[in-house]
Amino acid sequence: MKAPESAPSYRGWVLKLIIANVIAYVFQILTAADRSPYSMSVLTYYLGLTPALVVERGFVWQIVSYMFLHSTSGFFHIFFNMYALLIFGTPIEQEWGSKRFLGYYLFCGAGAGLSILVINLISQSVAYNIPTIGASGAVFGLLLAFGVLYPNAEILLFFFVPIKAKYLVMLYGLLELYLELFGGNSSISHIGHLGGLFFGIVYFLVARRKGISFRAKMRSARKEYRAAENAPKPGPGREVQAKRARQRDILVRLKNGGPAALSDDEIQYIKYLAIMKDGASPGCGDVDYNIDDKYCADCEDADACFVREVKRLMEN
Repeated sequence: MKAPESAPSYRGWVLKLIIANVIAYVFQILTAADRSPYSMSVLTYYLGLTPALVVERGFVWQIVSYMFLHSTSGFFHIFFNMYALLIFGTPIEQEWGSKRFLGYYLFCGAGAGLSILVINLISQSVAYNIPTIGASGAVFGLLLAFGVLYPNAEILLFFFVPIKAKYLVMLYGLLELYLELFGGNSSISHIGHLGGLFFGIVYFLVARRKGISFRAKMRSARKEYRAAENAPKPGPGREVQAKRARQRDILVRLKNGGPAALSDDEIQYIKYLAIMKDGASPGCGDVDYNIDDKYCADCEDADACFVREVKRLMEN
């Protein structure tokens, strides 16, 4: 008895990333009472992005790990990030495939983390010693990709204002730039958001350059193929030329002296070709055969035409 087939499991990375973020969020809540020397939870201390720890203690993994943590002071931080990951990430993963989607997501998230690190290292602001957490940088990269792939798709801004994706990307980009420059101190990492957008742009520029290079190679290959197709074909080899010379000699003596003018070897040669070409029908039909014509001499049906011409001459 055959066991019933189980439903196919979901293999996409969007759901797996959401599950990973939720699990990390639960662990953050469970370990919130465990404090590090920096007066923060142990999980945030080791996995949140603190520029001082990356530079001074070598916690380089924080450039990636920070994007899997979220603020436990409220539910909306993780909710809105995971909601954006779901609505923007799903169509992108379906368009690109899971492997490319995951690479892009991590690239934008790590790029946002690198932006936070570099800017705070240069400015030496108070944020240099404060951890940054959240998937917002990677999510902003997804927003950019959605705007590039589906520029005219309408999205409900604030759940009721329709706006095209390409304009939404511009709006968010300008808003984040304004808030970073003139928004004053904020717990929101606008640099991370801008970093996700920037590295998304870098990704598409590199991908476009590769696409242009690939298309150039394709055009070059097509050009070489056409040149090879149009190049003069080499003439028949020496063996074929010798065979055509022998057949020409047979036809000339057959026309001038009839079958009696042929030697036994030539008669056997004709019989051999007749057996080999038995039933063969020349592609040119009943067109007159002229062995001195280059087209006839090079034709793959030349032997069949020769046998037909010999039969015609012997019957006359």
